[in-house]
Amino acid sequence: MGYLVHGTKDNLAHSNVADVANSIINMLGTGVTIIVILLSPSLSRVFGKKAVAVVGFALTTIASLVFYFLKPTNVGGMVALTIITSICYAPTIPLVWAIFADVADYSEWTLGRRFTGMVFASIGFALKSGLALGSASFLWIMGGFFNYDTQLPDAPEAITGYRFSSGIAVGLLFAVCTVLLAVYKLNKETTLKMAAELAERRKRAAGRPEYA
Repeated sequence: MGYLVHGTKDNLAHSNVADVANSIINMLGTGVTIIVILLSPSLSRVFGKKAVAVVGFALTTIASLVFYFLKPTNVGGMVALTIITSICYAPTIPLVWAIFADVADYSEWTLGRRFTGMVFASIGFALKSGLALGSASFLWIMGGFFNYDTQLPDAPEAITGYRFSSGIAVGLLFAVCTVLLAVYKLNKETTLKMAAELAERRKRAAGRPEYA
């Protein structure tokens, strides 16, 4: 943000407008996210976790791609797009974790045994790996395609790389998430059926003498 808002180094040396803009955008994004997250349970009950997550990721994909095309001085556009992105993305945050729990239920439903530990251990490993690869991939992109030099962070090529990484690259990753969730088969109807059958199985098991 420091190089994108009023983007010359000389201007930044005499003004804190970039830092102020960055702080405002971060505060707005976080605040809107917290508020909209509270709507997630209601949305999932009406439309289902999968449907809300797919739509949320799809809209976040569009918003991320649009960010790339904003002019460096379009602070208002950045603020507006940050709010829109937060509204689209926020419901997916808790719902994805609920979807993870559905996977554990699915293992019990189909195999008769529950693999909660393995499911969440795999998810935890994937998240940590993603954080590491995400940090590394930014430098791979900057060094491989934009001739990034740590001594020249405000070079034109570097600024183009920042914009690409925060817009196009992020949008493409959200697009992948959208496609993967679209083909994910545990929709609202399936999860309701699964929950009902599992509840019935547990009820029958609880009534057996060996479980008394």
